[in-house]
Amino acid sequence: MVSIGLLGFGTVGQGIYRILQDKSEELRALLGTEIEIKSILVRDLYKERKTEVPLSKLTLNPEDIVGDDDIDIIIEVTGDVDLSYRYISQAFERGKHVVTVNKAVVSAYFEELSHLAEENDVFFLYEASVAGGVPVLKPLKDHIRTNNISKVQGILNGTCNYILTRMTEEGLAYEDVLREAQNLGYAEANPSSDVEGTDTMRKLRILSTLALGASVTEDDIICDGIDSISDLDISLLREMGRKAKLIAEARLVEGGYQAIVQPKAVPVGSYFSWVNGADNSVSIVGKYSGVLGFQGPGAGMYPTANAILTDVIDCILQTQKKTSPLRGRRLENRNEDIRGNYYLRISDCDESMKIPKEYIKEIIHDKGGDFAFITEEMKLHDLLYKLAEYEDKPFSLIAMED
Repeated sequence: MVSIGLLGFGTVGQGIYRILQDKSEELRALLGTEIEIKSILVRDLYKERKTEVPLSKLTLNPEDIVGDDDIDIIIEVTGDVDLSYRYISQAFERGKHVVTVNKAVVSAYFEELSHLAEENDVFFLYEASVAGGVPVLKPLKDHIRTNNISKVQGILNGTCNYILTRMTEEGLAYEDVLREAQNLGYAEANPSSDVEGTDTMRKLRILSTLALGASVTEDDIICDGIDSISDLDISLLREMGRKAKLIAEARLVEGGYQAIVQPKAVPVGSYFSWVNGADNSVSIVGKYSGVLGFQGPGAGMYPTANAILTDVIDCILQTQKKTSPLRGRRLENRNEDIRGNYYLRISDCDESMKIPKEYIKEIIHDKGGDFAFITEEMKLHDLLYKLAEYEDKPFSLIAMED
């Protein structure tokens, strides 16, 4: 019998419970043993839930799980950072394996938790923390053993991708689609982590640290979101044969690496232009593998729960390694050298604004106080420095993908 403690019982936690019930016979045949969820940490014992579970399995006290010597594996699906860090650390010290979906705690304590798990000879697995139901981290860990990864790139937030898809396909305004996404459960009541790019940045932190072999921290990543993109921007980009996507990217460059989350205008027909709705997609470029693509649902009860349970099965069958996959490579951050062509729209323009002519490659729109143009190729750092002069003017900045 493999005994599991479940920290959290929201949508994903209930998905895990349901799958284990539905697949109990098949899993017993596969593993040669039963899997039992012994205890579940909740905030309210008597809350009405869509998933029926015996009251005897519910607890308000995390120590009933972390401190239970009979529990072998802890699944952490709380979304908290500081408390989760404490629970995971204590679990490792007590010899328990941990599987988590919590990208915030993995991102904040990636190196520390990876090494702590190795020291205690236990598994620390987090497949579902990046791209939800898309299996990308385990294949990436396999590839870094023999392959040199030069770039990872991806659409990593289903909420943002859903919003941009609806704006593009139906010409809807950002605010209207955001409300719709909140009503459908894609976006939180406070969507700032999603739409400002923070959620995507944390996932890129995990991906890039694994892929490049160096610690790429949250502070090392330039981060922008989609909350300044308007239906006018979408319309103008569509006329140019492009779609807006929030893209996370980390790549090796001469002298180090670059890491950025930013909206990009990708050509219609290109790889990421086909990733629509709440789907996520990751592209990995390796010296020996070439370009590898992974795509699928970035969230949802069953896709995410399934990804978590594949990690649980790896713990039981010991089909991954307990040693940390992180490497101590030292690379210099070269974000100041990021350059390209950019779509820029500035609102409330007036004659007092002086945009250098050498910045402008092509004027796209100049009407009703909105001035939109494509820049010449230039450093992002220089462009942002110039835009700081117009801090009272709303603007939308989107990189032009080659």
